[in-house]
Amino acid sequence: MAKKRKKIGVITTDIYEAYQRNVVRGIRREAAARDYDVVVFSTFLKAGMWFGYLAAEQNIYNMIRYESLDGIILMPDHLMEFEGSRRLPEILKERCKGPVVVLDYQIEDFPCVMEDGSGQLRPVLEHLYREHGITDIACMTGMEEHPHARQRLQSYRDFMEEHGLPVRQDRIFYGDFWYNKGAEVLEKLLQSPQGLPQAVCCASDNMGISLYAACRKKGIRVPQDLVITGYDSDSGGSILPHFLTSVEKDSESLGVNAVRRLAGLLEGRDIPMACQQDRLVLGSSCPCDIGWEESQADNLEERFSREGFGFYHECNFMMEDGIAMRSLEECLWKIDWYLLFLGNISGYSVCLCDDWQGSARDDEKYRRDGYSSRMKLIYHRYCEDRSVDLNRDFPLEEMLPSLWEEREQPAIYYVTPLHFMDRCMGYSAAMFEGESGEIPTYYWDWLRNLCNILESMRRYLNLEKLNESLTAAYLQMERNAVTDELTGLYNRKGFAMYTGQQLELAAREGRELVVLVADLNDLKGINDCYGHLEGDYAIRHAAMAIQAFLGQENSAYARGYRTGGDEFAAVLVMNLSREELEGRMKALEDYLEELNRQSGKPFRVSVSCGVSRENPIGADQNHLLQQADQLMYQAKQRYKAKQCRNK
Repeated sequence: MAKKRKKIGVITTDIYEAYQRNVVRGIRREAAARDYDVVVFSTFLKAGMWFGYLAAEQNIYNMIRYESLDGIILMPDHLMEFEGSRRLPEILKERCKGPVVVLDYQIEDFPCVMEDGSGQLRPVLEHLYREHGITDIACMTGMEEHPHARQRLQSYRDFMEEHGLPVRQDRIFYGDFWYNKGAEVLEKLLQSPQGLPQAVCCASDNMGISLYAACRKKGIRVPQDLVITGYDSDSGGSILPHFLTSVEKDSESLGVNAVRRLAGLLEGRDIPMACQQDRLVLGSSCPCDIGWEESQADNLEERFSREGFGFYHECNFMMEDGIAMRSLEECLWKIDWYLLFLGNISGYSVCLCDDWQGSARDDEKYRRDGYSSRMKLIYHRYCEDRSVDLNRDFPLEEMLPSLWEEREQPAIYYVTPLHFMDRCMGYSAAMFEGESGEIPTYYWDWLRNLCNILESMRRYLNLEKLNESLTAAYLQMERNAVTDELTGLYNRKGFAMYTGQQLELAAREGRELVVLVADLNDLKGINDCYGHLEGDYAIRHAAMAIQAFLGQENSAYARGYRTGGDEFAAVLVMNLSREELEGRMKALEDYLEELNRQSGKPFRVSVSCGVSRENPIGADQNHLLQQADQLMYQAKQRYKAKQCRNK
């Protein structure tokens, strides 16, 4: 039966790495057992990138609505390396209404779940000492100030002292948990008066591999000349899988215990913790001789292929397909198809800031920090239901609309940032229901494709918008070139351009040309006596009288022109009866009569008109102009004669 359930947030980074995946696996398993939803907020990259890119990754923590979650599990290990994330503990204190549990790290005022410190490096040390009789053992731990580095070093000291083995300072080295310090440590060992030890026990597999690489360059054989061990093996996910004798840490139990501690705080009772069961993993870096050969390194691609990695890269044209689309809707449906690469996924959402599109300008100011107060849910999938809706929006306070829907099973959401370099676009969320299912290790690559596709689409849409603006500007310039600014009618250039088209239209459709010419009477007298503003008034209303003659028509079939200072014309492509033509002339006269009756002006606005019917066959623009001038002259003469009779 569908129901609502508690929601716990997990704040972490580098979700694709083995340690984080294993911890989250334990969180998911225990949360599902307790019928909790889990929302993981994570970056994908942590180091070695341009600072602006890293800042955009960490921006994901700005969308979290801490007060809406029932509890938080904070995994601060890598987070605390970056200044932008160091305020998270302070933010959690200020905004969280539920309990906060910190995982594997000590932060003041927060309860903490630590890995079981009784083991640490002990399994590999026991193996070296008891199975191979090795007693001269050096230790390469992590950064001196790092708590994990201190714990693992202490387990080395404790073991050596318990077995009466010397602990010498020149056999202790500080690394970085990464691949950078192996050569430096080996050089110090070679310069030591005691020479190389029998073994180096490293506090991470990465450091062990860096030391092995340095030994290869120096011609030092492993394990014949030097035994190397690691820690935190991920069972084949490292650069040299199963090469190092190492400790496979039971990270899942950390995730389980984090949920149990949080559940105890939520429910107000003590819940027993699960026992951590680290496991010794034997490799070829110690004298066990399990048969690992360096030639296996050439077969890594084959192993990855068996796990789907090779299939993803060989069959993945997501980037090309996405960039080839010419609308955001098409683009999103193409991304929908490529979701099959993510395996047994239950749901997926793409949420963009309402200002994600920005503009086509390279120097524009765009969003780097935070998210818009309203987000656009442009793509949403749940099981077999899929929707693309560019207009659906929701308040940022909701984070994800699907979070608050009732479902039969608990779910885990992986919420990650969408950005291009330091430009924030939004975020996406992958959803899995029940205990099964997790994002594949290559999800980060899939997600980068998505971000690059969105950026390409953003630029395309802006260029389209720019092109539309330029086209509109060009058309406006064209209109301005053939339009009289004062009256809005076409000018003499427009007359020369469009009457040719009207001639062709009339000949093609077998229609008659009706040509009206009009002259504004006594414009010079109005200007001289009352000023040019009043003259402009008379010109505008003479033009409106021409519009009254045209009626509602405003197309190639009926156009009005101001052909000179006080001269006007209208050209109709239509077969009019005598009554219809008289009706149009009456509309012109009635407009001026009503204007003069209500204007209160000391002058009258009137026009002298002449109308002709033209056969388009054999006619040309010069003929129309000549005919217009002749009609104008005749009408003006009639007006002057009438004025003389009235004096």
